[in-house]
Amino acid sequence: MQRTALATLGALFLACAPIAHAGDTAAPSLKLPQAQVERLLDVYAMIKQNYVGDTDDKALFDGALSGMLAALDAHSRYLDKDAMRDVGRENSGEYVGIGIEVEGNRDQLRVVSATEGSPAERAGIRPGDTIVSVDGAPVAGMTNDDVARRMHGAPGTVVAIGIARRNKAETLRITRADLHNDTVRVKMAAPGLAWIRISEFGGATSADLAAALKTLDAPRGLILDLRNDPGGLVATGVAVAGAFLQPGTVLFSARGREPGANATVTVDERYYRSPGQPDVLAGLPTWTRTVPLTVLVNGASASAAELVTGALQDQHRATVIGTRTFGKGSIQSVVPLDADSGIKFTVARYFTPDGHEIQARGVTPDIVVAPAVAADDDLLLREADLAKHLPPTQPLATTADAKREPLESARTFGTRDDKALQTAVAVLTPEDKRSSTLAALLRRWGAAPLAATAAP
Repeated sequence: MQRTALATLGALFLACAPIAHAGDTAAPSLKLPQAQVERLLDVYAMIKQNYVGDTDDKALFDGALSGMLAALDAHSRYLDKDAMRDVGRENSGEYVGIGIEVEGNRDQLRVVSATEGSPAERAGIRPGDTIVSVDGAPVAGMTNDDVARRMHGAPGTVVAIGIARRNKAETLRITRADLHNDTVRVKMAAPGLAWIRISEFGGATSADLAAALKTLDAPRGLILDLRNDPGGLVATGVAVAGAFLQPGTVLFSARGREPGANATVTVDERYYRSPGQPDVLAGLPTWTRTVPLTVLVNGASASAAELVTGALQDQHRATVIGTRTFGKGSIQSVVPLDADSGIKFTVARYFTPDGHEIQARGVTPDIVVAPAVAADDDLLLREADLAKHLPPTQPLATTADAKREPLESARTFGTRDDKALQTAVAVLTPEDKRSSTLAALLRRWGAAPLAATAAP
């Protein structure tokens, strides 16, 4: 393949753009493994001559590409037309759908939230509902991506959503609409304390965060909630961290095979600003970079969410509260092959400002607060549990690094049972109340302070 070893890393740091365009420069010539190439062609010839049914050349070679990428690691894969469309949606923050956030557990798909004013909310879908079918097809056994694609479609078209609620089932016919992926939500957790939840790092997330921060009237503390955040775009993570750190501050270092993959990323617009787009961090109130800050994480906080958490922790900018994060410390580049397909593969590992490795390890919080556990809760899968995950460059240090914990439902976030949120409120209380309140909470919930210091 006559493509530069990166063009790939174009995606990484050429302003951390999410998509690298292949074929811009000539790659050094590669010595092809002749025996393996001939073996592939021999198998192709045997299939064409002997397979009982008709064969499609594109499908055969797409399958070969898919297998090649899947052989690399858990996050490298071939992207077909639908997957490339999903990449475009993630980059833009716009999509066509019904406006719900869901989570899977035990072959069930439960509604976490329905966006205010969305088709789903108008149709009567509520948090806690179980989705059992989409257009008559049972969701049991489907991947979340499969379900999402079935819900998406052309604006104005109708999708039939089967839901179960209190042992009663019904089917709702919902008209799809153009929607904005609402990834940033702001509420007041207590007087003077703003709770900002980011559900994923999409193309519009940093602009939405900046807009939300500008609406706040200089709170006395911020709680940045990254629990159950699967990550997303590296450039968005850079901008989110940059909203709370001074310009020029080191966020992470990346290390890859090619020299271009090795870089130290700082709070600088070249790492998060797309060409022709405004600087989303311009005009932020000065208090955003000095206000006391806590970050909430759990075992489902991954990738860009871990990048942000590690940067804020190592720069002593925030107190991190919750449980150890997922452990996806690698960066993937997306390279389009043609108008309808592309490949995504791992090009670098990233490390926190102090050099801590995140891959297969995760970020350990300053104050460990485990969520309430139900008897039938599933155990959470982390990066180290995935088949073909990249191992850390150094072995796991302790058995605690491999501890399995239960899944945490986003439906509990912000409720009276949300121990991590209430611990963050205690950490951010005024100085004369902080010590006794935090100590009481830690005793009550059995939270384990690793470095129980207040946010700076």
